[in-house]
This record gives sequence, C-alpha cells and structure tokens, in this order.
Amino acid sequence: MKPLIFSVEDDFNIQNVIRIALENLNYDIRLFKDAVSLFSALKELTPDLFLLDVMLPDLDGIGILKILKSKPKYHDIPVMIISAKISEIDRVIGLDSGADDYLVKPFGVLELISRVKALLRRYRPTEENEIISINELVINSKKFTCHYKETPIVFSKKQFELLKLLMKNNQSIVSRHDILNIIWGYEYVGETRTVDVHIKEIRRKLKLVGTPDRIIETIRGIGYRFVLWKEK
Repeated sequence: MKPLIFSVEDDFNIQNVIRIALENLNYDIRLFKDAVSLFSALKELTPDLFLLDVMLPDLDGIGILKILKSKPKYHDIPVMIISAKISEIDRVIGLDSGADDYLVKPFGVLELISRVKALLRRYRPTEENEIISINELVINSKKFTCHYKETPIVFSKKQFELLKLLMKNNQSIVSRHDILNIIWGYEYVGETRTVDVHIKEIRRKLKLVGTPDRIIETIRGIGYRFVLWKEK
C-alpha cells in the first residue's frame, strides 16, 4: 500500500510543489491549509508522515506537533517541519518538540524527496529488517518490542531506533554524526550530549535484564559500537 502523507501549508505555491513531487513518487498526498482542517481529516485517516509548516493562520506548526506527539495514536508517526524560519534556535525548538527532520524554505525538490524517502524508510521497516536477533537479544521493528532471554525491555522511540541501528551494524563503529543524522534527522553541529544520554539509558535498561556489561562500546571521539559477545 502506498504511503499516505499529510501536508499542512498555507502557501498554495509551496503546497503545489509538494503535491507534484510526492504524487510523482506514487504517494498519496493530502493537503491542508490550517490545523482545523488537519485535525478534521485525522478523525477518518491516519497518515504515515506529517509535513508541517510553522507559520499558519490558526495554530502554528509547533503547536500542532506538540498535540500530535502527546497522543499515543500519532506519537510514533514521523514529522518533518518545513519552514522559512532558518535560525539555529528555530531548528532546535522544532526538533526538541518532537520533529524528526527540519527542512528550510526555499528547498529543492530533490532534497524534499530524499528526506521524505529517508523518513518513510526509517519508520516503515521492510520484512528484511523487521527482526534483529543477537545472542538472545531480539528487537522487532514491526511490533516495536525488544526482549532479552524472553524478558521484555521498554525503550522510548529514539532509544529503540538507536539500539536497532547499532545492532544492525554489529561490531562496526557508528559515528555520532551518523547517529544524529539517521536517528534525529539533522546535521550534527557542534558538541551535544544527546547521543550520550540515550546510550547511557539504553545501557542501564539492558543491564537491568542481565545482559553482559558494555555490549555497547564507546569509541572515544568517534562514536559507538555494538559488540557481539560470547555466551559463557
């Protein structure tokens, strides 16, 4: 079934560009000019991706984003902010509010397409990568579950995606830069503790269920590596 995308944008010309670009990919795209029309449509349909402008005639895009992330039904659906607000603080506010990506206007059609495809790949896993199992640590992308020796482990969305990324690249180093781009969907700029905090919490939860110590190694100055350990 082709992806369903909801786009909220009050500029007709930009909406038209988005519509044509995504329809050419054979995506089902629905266009809305404000929050009222969006929430009305959500009573009947649930999309695979939201595209949100920030400056709208009623509730702004950040306000819509916060409402969506507060509801379990929409919490895990990816959101891309598409905004003319270009300052670093505007990007940070959008991402910290729960957006998965932030695209600045004016944008190129190819960049829009690339980012939309990346978000859909990340949140609509294929059969090949639904389940990853390494020495009784099993992660299931479709069911959003993780178990170690049949004991369930509850992760937040970002923690889950980060652990899955490291397990998919078992024994290979994944850089902090790549982690931020893949999991948070934006370019790494300057120093940040975001990744470190998430890794620390993942390690804590794994240790609670009895996994061996340090199965996630810190590669100082570079990133992290998931290590396939040997059972005793």
